[in-house]
Amino acid sequence: MAAPKVNIALVDTTSKISREELQRVANALQIQVSRDFAPVWDKDATVHVFDYMTDIPLGFWPISIVSAIDVQGVNGYHWIDDEGNPFAKVEYRDDFWPLTVSHELLEMLVNPYVNKTKLVKGLDDTGQEVEFLVEVADPVEDNDFGYRIDGVLLSNFYYPAFFDLTKREGVKYDHLGWLKEPRKLLNGGYISWKNASGEWWQAFMVENKLIIRKLGDSTPLTTADRTMIWGWTAVVTVSLIALTFLIKLFKRNGNRIR
Repeated sequence: MAAPKVNIALVDTTSKISREELQRVANALQIQVSRDFAPVWDKDATVHVFDYMTDIPLGFWPISIVSAIDVQGVNGYHWIDDEGNPFAKVEYRDDFWPLTVSHELLEMLVNPYVNKTKLVKGLDDTGQEVEFLVEVADPVEDNDFGYRIDGVLLSNFYYPAFFDLTKREGVKYDHLGWLKEPRKLLNGGYISWKNASGEWWQAFMVENKLIIRKLGDSTPLTTADRTMIWGWTAVVTVSLIALTFLIKLFKRNGNRIR
């Protein structure tokens, strides 16, 4: 049986994107979701383009491209509004905004209320089970691991087998096959989880080195933190600043944004 389709509304609020370009991106997203994503995750959508936010009918999940995003340090996020309806925002960044739209769209389809977790053995050597946030693009999010449909750069995403405990021959862990084992990260990727004590942790990959840090109720990074991480890579700075802020929101509200 075909997966039920969610109506997605794509809107440019910046006046920097032509209607033709926005429609071209929507068409690529439509192919990605229905051809590549739905058969794997059983989540499908119809992507519509609207000129204004006020044009969006009730029941649609909006993704708005904005000039400046209202959460510091992120390029995009998905969340729920005061009435519990999923939405996403993406900051306009020249060539890369379509990849971020793709990222948020796919994550929103699998985890629309930002509360879905997967209980499985953690990344450390303790053998303890932890609750991983199910965010299908985060571990493989870097631009270098995306792919193009009709010239539009879109996000890679992991498969359900990503949470397997052991490697299995012939099994794909992400759409493009970059991941060779389950629960691994590509450079620039990250993953977040809560342990049995209710503490939040994050792992991220920098130059093939796995960095794990406790987040808990942490506040945004200090200047020293930012300087150290910028020394590794600018991409990870964005991810880490985002996650410290986002996990704080998740603990407070029981939900999470990217």
